Order: sequence, then C-alpha cells, then structure tokens
Amino acid sequence: MSEITPGLQEYLVAIYRLQSVNRRAVRAKELSEELGVTLPSVTDALRKLSKAGLINYRRYNEVTLTDDGVRSATVILDKERVFYEFLRDVLGIEEHVARKEACWIEHGVSSESTERLRLFIEFLRENVVNFSEKFREFLKNKNSMNGS
Repeated sequence: MSEITPGLQEYLVAIYRLQSVNRRAVRAKELSEELGVTLPSVTDALRKLSKAGLINYRRYNEVTLTDDGVRSATVILDKERVFYEFLRDVLGIEEHVARKEACWIEHGVSSESTERLRLFIEFLRENVVNFSEKFREFLKNKNSMNGS
C-alpha cells in the first residue's frame, strides 16, 4: 500500500464507502459533505491521492478508486475492524467510542501487529469460554474494590 497520511487515508476510505453505497463514481461535493471539510481541502487531497495512483481524478470530474485504491481502502478498513472488535468485544468499550478509537489506532499500527491482534482475538474466542463476560465481571470486581 502506498504510504499516505492518516488524513488522506480518511479520504480514501470515504471514497470507498460512498462508491460502495452509491454504486457509482463520487463527486468532490459529496466528499466535502461526508467529511465535513471544504471543497479546496477535498481538491488538494484528491490531487495527492491521484498522484499516489489510488484514485482516478481530473479536476471537476467524478472520482473512482483504482485497483490499488480499493486494495488500500480495504486494508485500512480491515485493520480498523480488528481494533474495533478488540475494543468492543474484548475490552467492552462502548460501540461509538470503540469505532472512533479504532480509527485512530489503525493509523499508527503495522499490519503485522494488526494480524497478531486478530489471531489473539481468535485465540480467545476458541479457547476461553465466555471471555467477554469473565472480563466484564473482572472489571466490575476491580471497580468495586477501588471504590469506583
């Protein structure tokens, strides 16, 4: 995957999601609305993503992902999903918080670490009966001992 900044990754994922939902090319205005940013910011990001070979874009035209762009977006989303599952299912973090934090974490963690975490979650699911419930009970006991 091309090395792109976390901010550009957000644009890439937004294009992927919008393109998947709408089954068509994406307009810069849609990205602007989706991400809550200005059109000049979108244009700047689209130029950079185009230069990196991740999107097909010409000024004033619609945007589509290249094959590399699709691969990159799916890698990003897969990493995000692993961290989301860990935060929500293993640690018991509230869903909306887990989604937001998974996105932040994903940007700074290698694919190798993500894969190791995926395998750890799989290990827990296969080898520890009711691990989520046991951890919640553990937390409850710790919190009551600490007076929280």
